[in-house]
Amino acid sequence: MSEGDKSDAVSAWFLGPKGENVETLILLLTKALHHHVQGRISYFPEDPSVITPEVKDTATFQAQIRKQLTLVEILAEKLTEHSVPFWNPRYNAHMNMDTSMPGIAGYFTAMLFNPNNVALEASPLTTAIEIAVGKQLAELVGYDIETLQNPIGWGHITADGSIANLESMWAARNLKFYPLSLRLAMINQLSFIADTFHVGTCTRKSKLLKDFTTWELLNILPSDVLDIPTRLNSEYGITAQYLQDALKPYLAQTVGKERLEREFNIQPMAYFASTTMHYSWPKGAAITGIGSENVIPVKVDDSARMDPNDLRRLLQECLDQKDAQGNPAPRAVYTVVAIVGSTEHGACDPVKDILDVREEFRQKGLSFVLHADGAWGTYFATAIPEIVIQQSINLSSQWSHTSMKLGEYNKARLDVYVPTLPLKTKTLESITHMRHCDSITVDPHKSGYLQYPAGGLLYRDERMRYLVTWTSPIVYRNDLQSIGVFGVEGSKPGAAPVATFFSHVILGLDTDGYGQLLGEALFSAVKMYAHLATMSTKKSSFVLRPLNLLPAETNGTPEEVDAQKELIRKKVLPVPNRELVKDKETWKLVVEMGSDLSINAFAVNFKLGEVVNEDIVEANYLNKRIFEALSITDANTDKKPPLILTSTVLPQKNYGNCLTTFKNRLGLKGSQDLYTLVNVVMSPWPTASGLTAEVAQALQETILKEREVSVYRNTLTDDYHAFVTQGTDKLFFVHLPMFNMENHRMQLIITGTISSEMRATYIEARKTNPDIVYLLVNDTPSTLEKILAAKEFDARIEPYDPKGQQPPIAKGKITDIQVIAQKKLNSKFLTPYPDRKLPFYVYGSGAEAHIDHVYTAFPNIQMTADQVVVGADLHHDWNTTPVLYAQLPFAEISMQPFESNRIRETKPFFFHSGAKFDNVVFTRDLAGQDVVATTSLTLPEKKNVFVDTDMLNADPEPDTHGVSYCLAHVTKASFNEGEANSTDLEPRGYKYIQMIDEFKATLQGINA
Repeated sequence: MSEGDKSDAVSAWFLGPKGENVETLILLLTKALHHHVQGRISYFPEDPSVITPEVKDTATFQAQIRKQLTLVEILAEKLTEHSVPFWNPRYNAHMNMDTSMPGIAGYFTAMLFNPNNVALEASPLTTAIEIAVGKQLAELVGYDIETLQNPIGWGHITADGSIANLESMWAARNLKFYPLSLRLAMINQLSFIADTFHVGTCTRKSKLLKDFTTWELLNILPSDVLDIPTRLNSEYGITAQYLQDALKPYLAQTVGKERLEREFNIQPMAYFASTTMHYSWPKGAAITGIGSENVIPVKVDDSARMDPNDLRRLLQECLDQKDAQGNPAPRAVYTVVAIVGSTEHGACDPVKDILDVREEFRQKGLSFVLHADGAWGTYFATAIPEIVIQQSINLSSQWSHTSMKLGEYNKARLDVYVPTLPLKTKTLESITHMRHCDSITVDPHKSGYLQYPAGGLLYRDERMRYLVTWTSPIVYRNDLQSIGVFGVEGSKPGAAPVATFFSHVILGLDTDGYGQLLGEALFSAVKMYAHLATMSTKKSSFVLRPLNLLPAETNGTPEEVDAQKELIRKKVLPVPNRELVKDKETWKLVVEMGSDLSINAFAVNFKLGEVVNEDIVEANYLNKRIFEALSITDANTDKKPPLILTSTVLPQKNYGNCLTTFKNRLGLKGSQDLYTLVNVVMSPWPTASGLTAEVAQALQETILKEREVSVYRNTLTDDYHAFVTQGTDKLFFVHLPMFNMENHRMQLIITGTISSEMRATYIEARKTNPDIVYLLVNDTPSTLEKILAAKEFDARIEPYDPKGQQPPIAKGKITDIQVIAQKKLNSKFLTPYPDRKLPFYVYGSGAEAHIDHVYTAFPNIQMTADQVVVGADLHHDWNTTPVLYAQLPFAEISMQPFESNRIRETKPFFFHSGAKFDNVVFTRDLAGQDVVATTSLTLPEKKNVFVDTDMLNADPEPDTHGVSYCLAHVTKASFNEGEANSTDLEPRGYKYIQMIDEFKATLQGINA
């Protein structure tokens, strides 16, 4: 089949972005329905019909039919309007694309019969199909499936990859405890084998099982553990039923692993996975009782692949562990998980290297199960011809056992096979070596292009599946079995394996089928990566970096990196696909670019003029805005993004040097986590239609638009600043800050002198309106820095109203400004929330004291009160030390984040007029070490108490209108009572809830 024919075949497998194959799909579904109805008619044809023409003519019947038609009509319309367009090549977010037409036809055909694959009697044919699908997938990864081979691979369909991961964890746990259970059974029911039954240790030394130490029992090779039931049958004639009954009282399945741990004095065992692990792994550990704290992350390299040396270090730590008395107490290991296609970056852990580490530690007496989480990556095995698989195995063996360099390895592989698909050499090696893993997760509903739910779990040795049952393997039986007994689920749809089977046999699990489809998707992903890697230049106003480095970035000089980017701009981006493949040197570069498997993780930073932003929080804000602009998350909008992306947060704690390198390339500094964008390409069509260049251009335009907001937030300009006025003796002024606006990123408390006329007017206003907060505002735009340098400014005093600016009650000048407290609120100056206290600045005069909450982290809350009453135990000279700290007895970390003003004001709040706090510690330092006194603090009755979260944490934009200068930069505001944004009062997704109510109302109308 020619390359053109292969591409044409791909077009026949999907409904198409514009529904191009709708006639075919209608034909397939109609045929399925026709045969289903014929089956009903032919089943005991002499039975009478129960739905007669007379019944159909009744008004009640007709009303019910109208309700069904109506609901389909309106639901289909709403789904068309509000569903995410996975089927469109512009969708580049999650691992989702158009589902294959064979899959749709298979699912629909089987769904009509509603088979339940929990038991053979409820699903005879679909059970057989599921077993066939398991064999197809087992063979795909390289497991033996012939009955004459040993071990025999086996697989089955699960609801999803998370369920498959859970089952694998369950099986590994039970395998680890199985020898201990057998050892206990040998004291009782199986005592007759105790003196003769030999098993090999991890280091291949044969000895009586009864003489094994606990450590040796925990480290028997998985294959040897799985051999035990077979050996007991062949050597002693022990039946599966007898063995099951003998072991049941001692199995972890029965008594729980904790009892066995106590019996053998075993400390919690470790479970290792790459730090990029899916969230289902700690979840599975919680469910199985392993405990999420025992799932230990392994560091990754700069491409987010597991670092084998860190795995080696962690395993050695397990071997070297000692107890409290200093005696050797090595820690056993359940499993090491190799991720073959991480969900956030498409990275493949180096399976061959991990296998080498496993063998190395077996020689040291430490054994573990090796599981491959190939939920995303397994189907990519179809992209590798069999000859290349064998060559890869041979070459990787040479590379690991000789001095063969990586460059020679790459060249040798390319000389054997000139790729039409951009699979990296190391990726190819990892996929081909999955055959040596004990179990593998696979998700047909991801890279198999199938409907939900369709995950899957494969076992290298089919006997491993019995570990999650209460049944011992049945020896020498090849008849069809119920498969519901194996795994987590009970009832499960037979339609899912039928859909998978249809798609497998129509597309083909080979290079001409799924391999062609995934290969085209891989190429599309690499072309998008080429755009991402070259989008920003030194002259650009932004910086874009993919997580995965260009080949030149790995070892090359800056000049070589620039040269490679220029080559990509000239010889990759504008070149037609066929010409690009013919350019062998450029094609080699294409093959080595991008992530391992079709996912591009990247992040964007911005420049202020020629200076690159260094603040991670601000870069995160920009990336979040880009995501929100290029996603569908709100039913209240009719927007159709030209490109749909997803996002993730990379934790510094987990990603370590990988993330540090990524931040450095973006020009960022700091230890905060990084908000990252994710581009998943599953469609084979974008490069053929020129859509890749179009969506890349749309991305660039979005970046430039959202960058303007970042520049606005982070550019210091003259502005208006409002201060809460405190006191009637000596006056103090508390700045209304904003974390997200450079003009206002400062917590500032000042004192100063205002004219006697202003003072008199203010004092009188306070007497008349004691509950009103009065603001001091600069009359001419300026920066806080200029104000502090001049120590004076023209000002006005006006009452605060959250609805907008109010007329001033006085104007004049404030002079002789003195700083009481000053703290910048940029992220680099922030620290974690206090975990034992709630700190406030305390300041005042001899007659009055005031407080203002100290901001240590974002988001936060402004809590300000004047003329507070402090207990008599505090004796302080405010002229000597103008500020103290009041440590209220609350753990601030437990209170954050505080709710919005609107929500908070609907319920009691602890910081209110008249509130009294006992055991308040007054200190000279924020840390609370230098204690002055411990006494009470009471907020005033009918006095100035100001609380706000909205202004402090607001996200202003350049086109902000209709808000006061307290919120942003404008000096005038309008607020109409009837124009409050009602959507702010509704829960997220409320429009979808409304739609459901509309559906119900429409159907009730038909009833009426």
